[in-house]
Amino acid sequence: MKTNKIKIIIILLLIFSSFSYAQQNPFMDYVLSWDGESSILEVELTYSVSQKDSTVFIFGDPDFGGQNDIFNTIKNIRVSKPEELRLDEANRRITVFHNGAKKNKISYEIDGSFNVDKPTVASQTELFRPVITKGMLTMVNIHFTMKITDESNPLVSFSWHKYPENFTYFNSVQPSQKNPSMRFTDNYDKLSHILYFVMGDNIDVKEYNVMGVPYYCVTTIEDRYGNDLQGNFIPFFESYFPSIHRFWNDTDFPFYSLTVTALQNNQKEIGAGGFGIKNGFVMKLGKKFDTREKYVTAHETSHSWIGIKMMLGHDSFDNQWFGEGFNDYITIINLANSKIFEKEDFLNYMNEDNFKKHYKSEIKGVHNDSIAAKYWTDYANYGVLPYKRGLIYAFYLDNQIRLASNGKFTLRNMLLDLHALRRTKKHDEILTVDDFIDVGAAYLDKKELAEQIAQHMIEGQPIDFTNIKLIDEFDIEINDGVPKLSLTGNSDLLKIYRW
Repeated sequence: MKTNKIKIIIILLLIFSSFSYAQQNPFMDYVLSWDGESSILEVELTYSVSQKDSTVFIFGDPDFGGQNDIFNTIKNIRVSKPEELRLDEANRRITVFHNGAKKNKISYEIDGSFNVDKPTVASQTELFRPVITKGMLTMVNIHFTMKITDESNPLVSFSWHKYPENFTYFNSVQPSQKNPSMRFTDNYDKLSHILYFVMGDNIDVKEYNVMGVPYYCVTTIEDRYGNDLQGNFIPFFESYFPSIHRFWNDTDFPFYSLTVTALQNNQKEIGAGGFGIKNGFVMKLGKKFDTREKYVTAHETSHSWIGIKMMLGHDSFDNQWFGEGFNDYITIINLANSKIFEKEDFLNYMNEDNFKKHYKSEIKGVHNDSIAAKYWTDYANYGVLPYKRGLIYAFYLDNQIRLASNGKFTLRNMLLDLHALRRTKKHDEILTVDDFIDVGAAYLDKKELAEQIAQHMIEGQPIDFTNIKLIDEFDIEINDGVPKLSLTGNSDLLKIYRW
């Protein structure tokens, strides 16, 4: 009798064990190795298959850096028997047939080398490629992780098996974690384009406290351009970031990271560029850090609000006049408020980079719906349109709200109301242009506001400043159809833009 009970218990345990295995939560566990010298990153991925006969991965994204021949980056892909591998290079598909295997693992290498005899192409070879070279590794997860084709949303974990112990290390998900061998995890759906690794012997990481928010500044220490990057960014942490948090009355951030590293390239100077990650911004720098780079840093970090916490429509292309143009106006007035841009910088940006270029543009009047199709193929003309349209309209709107309220309210008040409305909506609800108009109706005539957006932002007709009144601190003169902004008398930007 006792023996039979033991048998029954064993059988139940085996059934329960098999059920647990079949029902286990999906996972993907990445283990990384790099010797600090070579251009090769070794990757081992252990994963669950949930009783499927095969698993299909897709590697890389040509839209992120233009890597069309993806198998120049991922190499030496292998699995262990009884599993079998099939590669579809044209579609970047990697299929693993499991053949009854109980443990599922795929290993491969990421090659970060580039041809030193071929001139570096900034947008493709440097700005978005994985940088893996002697003493330096920087890369976003899309450079080395596999995209799954099912809906499992697995728990994804990362840890380093081999790495130079004397190198500085930073990851953008848990930035306070300084030990690469410690595993960290997150769900797959949260990791798209947001994980950034930096490791090297020429890397410095400083932590700041900005109004209670931990901020991390990650830079190369020395570069070929003579930059002192940590020194360059001190004004941002002391002045700009506090200014923009005060502007939005918002410090609801777990942390923020600014990562700026000098490019590894074979040309004297190739400019700069970057991309956003969750709670952070990455800049790849191929020149001296100057006024333009200050603006880019300010603009991209400002997207934490307009562009991330709130946008109009389902996607950023729907109303870029708001997502890019209004964000640009918030950027420039916060650069003025924080004294990073002086009067001359502010007026030069408004006049030379916006009024002059926009009003002289031959396509300035095209309809908003025609921009997306040519945004990337003709960025110099079409791509910049929503930035300039939106900034100019935001400046105009700010002046009209100030005048209508006798200086009691500004565009900031309207945007804070819009931000508050966004927080009342569910995650899957969107802000609309109608929401923008409804909020603005508390400050200006609703019908006029709707007509302005339809006429100037959607249909594309430039604002005629000839007979438009501005606040007393500003004056505009029109020369050959181009508005030129100036400050009157002893007007002070710090008094105009204060919060």
